[in-house]
Amino acid sequence: MDFLKKVETLLNATTRSALPRRRRRSVLDAHEEKLMTEIREALAAVEAQERVLAKRLKMEQVQAQEAAQQGDQLQQQAHQRRAAELERELEEESIQAINLEEKLQALEEKLALAREAVEKQAEIAAAMEEEAAKAMALSDRETEMNASPATAAEPAEKKTTLAKNEAELAARKSRLSG
Repeated sequence: MDFLKKVETLLNATTRSALPRRRRRSVLDAHEEKLMTEIREALAAVEAQERVLAKRLKMEQVQAQEAAQQGDQLQQQAHQRRAAELERELEEESIQAINLEEKLQALEEKLALAREAVEKQAEIAAAMEEEAAKAMALSDRETEMNASPATAAEPAEKKTTLAKNEAELAARKSRLSG
């Protein structure tokens, strides 16, 4: 890993580490929660309406039965007609409740997938941060190791090189003079 890559990794890790993990609240999180709340409220209202319609349907059926026992066919037909209308309304409310439940479930699944993705990104960021720390520690060690032997070795190398040069010069002089 070259030095620029190490620095880049370190910078990325330090900028990410300054930000808190999943505790951040984004606009999408707030919007999704608001949407889920609205769907739950609508679902509760539809279920309440279903219960009211079911009670009214039972009452109409009971009244139609009482009218039939009394022999009043007009009343019986009127109650049966109202009961049929209530059944259609109840069916529509049931369909609406099912649709709302499906939307709520789909949104919850989507939110769970988003949370998993954020957690994976946090894990990746933590791994990169750890890698950057290791790289910097290794780089520091290499720099220290390279710096200390090099500074100690340079004067010794210079001394031996100078000594060799002087010896060679003396040998040349002796050959030329002699």
